Amino acid sequence: MSYGKRLTNAELTTFLNANRHGILAFAGKTPYALPMGYLYREKTLLLCLTDEGKKMERLKKSKSICYTICKPRWETEKLKTPCTSAVIEGKLEAVKDKSVYGLGSKKLENMTLYKLTIAEMGARKCIRKPCELFAGKSGAAVKARGKKKG
Repeated sequence: MSYGKRLTNAELTTFLNANRHGILAFAGKTPYALPMGYLYREKTLLLCLTDEGKKMERLKKSKSICYTICKPRWETEKLKTPCTSAVIEGKLEAVKDKSVYGLGSKKLENMTLYKLTIAEMGARKCIRKPCELFAGKSGAAVKARGKKKG
């Protein structure tokens, strides 16, 4: 039994435009993931990475990554929007011309802009009611319940 409904292309576009962060996971012998903001422009996911650190060590070994974007129900107004997520597998490629994405031509200091070339993607919204139980423990859920009483 499936607990999620696939997003339509229109829903996916709205979801990607409405959110700005996710978790970027790199390939390797041990797991390594970090929170990372993104831009969605011209049907492309863009990530800006500093040019040093563990993520660059991983990226030099393999361009393969997984990027997960999630919007839990308890982060939505009055808990009305179902939990929604997109899991994207692909490769990061350095962007040579940022102006293609309306970002101008100014050089980024110690940072590189990457586009995520998608190999596989799954995007769903939850259709289960039990996930509301978990929302009861969050601050947003408590506030939402308080507004209903008052």
